Amino acid sequence: MSVVENRLEARLDELGVSLVERSDLRVDLNACYHDETRSIVVRWGLDPVTRRCAIAHELGHAEFGHDCSSPRAERDADEYAARLLIDYSDVERIAYESGWSPPEICAELGVTPALFDVWSRLYAAGKIDVNDWCRIY
Repeated sequence: MSVVENRLEARLDELGVSLVERSDLRVDLNACYHDETRSIVVRWGLDPVTRRCAIAHELGHAEFGHDCSSPRAERDADEYAARLLIDYSDVERIAYESGWSPPEICAELGVTPALFDVWSRLYAAGKIDVNDWCRIY
């Protein structure tokens, strides 16, 4: 298990959230959080990057106690996932090595382009502390 996957497992434990993988999840969902049962259901067979990002996103819903989807709840969960999975110092190092190639940065970080875009917007807005990794825990 990777460092990031260990971090996700630890967060699941800290929040008391169970993880269930199913093949019958709606086709438009990679994962979903069910507040009543404190569980995240993930589509079986997702590629590792999509799976990791989906779990981190759903952990955001768990952290904030979301019991329904709204534009605000989705934005909060996306920002949570970006902060949880992306370290400024890693971005800085990979950007330098790759000549600031977003596809290479995403591949090295193991995150989706969409999640990296969220992180980039947070960074541009001054919401990423470059002196200390913005871990949520």
